[in-house]
Amino acid sequence: MIRYLIKNNFKLMFRNTWSIVVMLLGPILVIVVLSSAFSELMKSYEGVGEFAAGYRMQDAAGNNVMLKALKAAGEEAGIHFYEYPEGEIKDMMEKNELAGFVEFFENEYVVYKSADYEVEGITLEYFMNKMMNTAVNASLQLQEQEDIVLPVEELNFMPAVNARDYYGIIYIVYFCWCGIICATGVLSNEKKYGIARRFYVSNITGLQSYLGKFIPVILTVTAGMAIATAITILLYDIHWGNPILSIVIVFMMIAAGTAVGLMFYNLSDSLVITIILQFTIVWFMGFFGGSFETYMFSSIPDTLKRSSPIYHGNRALVELSCMGESNYAASSLVYSFAIMVVCSMIAILADSIRKRGRA
Repeated sequence: MIRYLIKNNFKLMFRNTWSIVVMLLGPILVIVVLSSAFSELMKSYEGVGEFAAGYRMQDAAGNNVMLKALKAAGEEAGIHFYEYPEGEIKDMMEKNELAGFVEFFENEYVVYKSADYEVEGITLEYFMNKMMNTAVNASLQLQEQEDIVLPVEELNFMPAVNARDYYGIIYIVYFCWCGIICATGVLSNEKKYGIARRFYVSNITGLQSYLGKFIPVILTVTAGMAIATAITILLYDIHWGNPILSIVIVFMMIAAGTAVGLMFYNLSDSLVITIILQFTIVWFMGFFGGSFETYMFSSIPDTLKRSSPIYHGNRALVELSCMGESNYAASSLVYSFAIMVVCSMIAILADSIRKRGRA
């Protein structure tokens, strides 16, 4: 019996072609617009290259040990220091194309920056600040101990993500949660022709009735998202890392989103209320989950972001794309599975209660 339900519901869905077209073209159009609009925001950072800086020692500032350490550290950082003991600083910077100039006094130093080398000037200022703080701390420690052991730690970081990869992934995720729109053909026809009432007097169980809608919807949405993903990959060369795990994550979110939609429908018995509730909740989950403001640059507290299943899916898929692994893959799958199970149970229970009430 369930096989016939699935077959008939597939037919009803594909009669309502506009909903299928919306699910197919929606993510493609949004990805095309946003990936271009925010390409500058998501552009990978390019570091400052090597540059030259001048310096001058005034009064009793001369310290050969400190000066050698400064030059050695500067060479490693790509900053080449050259001494200019005399002359107007501004003229020397322009004449020798210096990005910055450092003037040392007995207990202080002054950093001069060029308007033509703004980023290099900021880099020089930061470098000098770190160097002088390190020198002060080292001298204080030397008074207490002879040997200084500096801890060395390698920091983990997330590689840069471009706008096309980011939006090409997260809007597939976002539209996955709106998959209930594909069920409008089935739900509207049930309402129009009283199909649900016929089921109530038949021997079809609540689970069979539910799966008869749930399975064709998730398969249709999955097929639509697969086509949309393939098109955006061909158009924009979007990188999906670990394809098998990414497919499982997306599929589980489709199942979770469909279960949420069917739960709303069985509770409200209204297609309009279902769509309004579904789209409102998905919008809020997307807002906290980085669909509208990239989660990397978001100022939203982590507690709110982690409350959104879309955030877990977005982060897992983006990290898989740029790093090949993600700690959020497991939480995304667990979150989606829990939502699917709980919402499905509520939907079946609500349908059973309505069936007993009309019996």
